[in-house]
Amino acid sequence: MNKAEKTVGKALDAAWNRVSAAASMERWLAVCAKEGWGTFPEKIHLLAMVFGASWYFTRLIFFRGLEAAKYFDQPFPDVYTVESLMPKLCQAGRKNGLEENFDALRSSKNEAMLQILIAHLAGKLDLAGTEKALTCLAEATLKCALEIIVRESGFPGEDAAVLAMGRMAGREMNFGSDLDLIFLYSGNSQVDATAMVRQVQMLLRQIALPTPCGILYDIDMRLRPHGTSGTLITPAPYFVEYHRQDRPIWERQMMTRCRPVIDERGLARQSLEAIIPAIYGDHNVDCLRMEILQMRRRVEDELGNPGGKYEIKRGRGGIMDIDFLAHFLQLAHGSRQPELRTPGTREALDLCRMAGLLNERQYADLYGAYNHLKRIEMCLRLVDLKNISAFSRNPEDLYALARGMGFRDKNPDRAACDFLDDYEQTVRRVREHFTAVVGEP
Repeated sequence: MNKAEKTVGKALDAAWNRVSAAASMERWLAVCAKEGWGTFPEKIHLLAMVFGASWYFTRLIFFRGLEAAKYFDQPFPDVYTVESLMPKLCQAGRKNGLEENFDALRSSKNEAMLQILIAHLAGKLDLAGTEKALTCLAEATLKCALEIIVRESGFPGEDAAVLAMGRMAGREMNFGSDLDLIFLYSGNSQVDATAMVRQVQMLLRQIALPTPCGILYDIDMRLRPHGTSGTLITPAPYFVEYHRQDRPIWERQMMTRCRPVIDERGLARQSLEAIIPAIYGDHNVDCLRMEILQMRRRVEDELGNPGGKYEIKRGRGGIMDIDFLAHFLQLAHGSRQPELRTPGTREALDLCRMAGLLNERQYADLYGAYNHLKRIEMCLRLVDLKNISAFSRNPEDLYALARGMGFRDKNPDRAACDFLDDYEQTVRRVREHFTAVVGEP
């Protein structure tokens, strides 16, 4: 075995799915030999890790060739921000024609996401840093997409504002996360609302359009006033009036995870500030507890037990337990302790600990479990960038996932069983703390 073969063999040993990585690596080296590239890139261990983790990015690398492979040997950025990501994305969107602009934007977004993945696999970004970088990429992509639409339609877009909800609001997006959005406009009678609706429809259609380059993002608009039956773009005065009314607790929960992302004139910020007293009102804690438990029970019963699978988000002791616990503490105390008002779950746990609402053991267990469950989610979604949150209960299906989570026993059954034992202990601790703080669903 020559040096190059030893290097490749060692690289494959680090891959989550070694069989998949080996097949792709054999094909890649054949391409390198044919094109005269040598053993490329130099950091071939990172290439093997991508091959073993993601079929989506494996396809991208073969499709883009040297243009994609060059990222493995480039220096890593010190930080990923919306501002640092915008130039390349927006430059890609300055072609002739709507379709050409969005095709270029999809390619640039894919390459930026690959760079973030490489930085994560190289240990340059921890989980929270990776999720923040992915959120910045989503925000920059949305802004560039809106610029394309405004340029193509000829209708100015500065009267519109966009609120992000959920993981995007909390800067905790994962690979495969969708965009939860609410569109606002001033409600001024002089504004052409019909033209704005057409712009938003065009924007949403292009962002979610399936193409050979994939889609930019799935879009979820169900959290706007009146959900799917509501208007696509909401007048800001109506948005404020709607949320100032006596809304169900689950809507208050959702609004704790809200942040302006496009807001040239401050419309989204002002609207959100106007409804803060209603969101964090002086809630009756017993009623708040009862309604949150009722909603948590309903979600778990309806969506938390898929046949033959563990549901890491909605299932017992899953991510939603931690989210709902944070929502409960924020809504119960946020009127008197405004420092608790944050759209991120990690930051909410930090603030609740500092406020004495969680003890050190509760905080450590919940924070650690949140990261652990979000890592599992990342491993699952990386395969094909699908928004999934469940995995098989069958140990025979779990070897690659177990390796991705650090369980690397050479015996596949033992690695999978160790992973499952660890998972079950994690969700058991989460449910114990949820019950202690909020109650038993």
